[in-house]
Amino acid sequence: MAGKGTDRKGKGKEAKSAMNELSENLATFTLPDSLPCSEVEFPILIKRKAGASWKKILEESDKKFQEIEAFTESKKEPVPKSPFLKTECDYIKNEVFDLLIPALEETLNKAKIWHALLRQKCFFNGIDHIVQILWNNNPRYPQRKDKNVHVFNMPWVRAYLKEHPRPYFPKSWLWPEDYAATLIQKTVRQYFVQRDEEVQEMRDFWRKLELERTVHDMEINPYLAKKFASLQNFRKN
Repeated sequence: MAGKGTDRKGKGKEAKSAMNELSENLATFTLPDSLPCSEVEFPILIKRKAGASWKKILEESDKKFQEIEAFTESKKEPVPKSPFLKTECDYIKNEVFDLLIPALEETLNKAKIWHALLRQKCFFNGIDHIVQILWNNNPRYPQRKDKNVHVFNMPWVRAYLKEHPRPYFPKSWLWPEDYAATLIQKTVRQYFVQRDEEVQEMRDFWRKLELERTVHDMEINPYLAKKFASLQNFRKN
């Protein structure tokens, strides 16, 4: 009996000493401000990978077919169109823009030199400069490139200005910006309104009616009246 009592007392002392050490360790232990990510174990959520949908498969196949078609078309040699199949857009793109775009670029550079975009009253006239470039660089007359005639020294310009002299001050010098912007907007709106088929039909009607009043043979000659009535998109000379 005495041996059992001593064993219990020894175990109790050991438990007390262990508790004291644990309390001391807890008192001295402090948590760090931050832990590196490598030491933190985050829970990983395992998701089941969704299978490919039929719509996605079709989209991928269509994309591959489009790439194949684009590659085959790029390898084909361009077939030149016959002159009977050429459209107005082709003519403007190949015949007009090749000459007009360089002229516009040169005119803009010249306008920057003259500060025409900043000043209202400027000696530089962009339209005259474009006319001068196009006339001197006409591919039908290659000899004009060597002369580079000024616009006011061209014979047809001199003849026109004799009959229609320019005003002393151009309108761009006289009109304020608000008034000029109003006129430009008015002209653009008028153009888009007059493009409508119903508006054109009404304008043609009034033109025909005005011409019928001036032409006296219209009432006498039925053939002329019938031919005149069958005209479409009538334009008064």
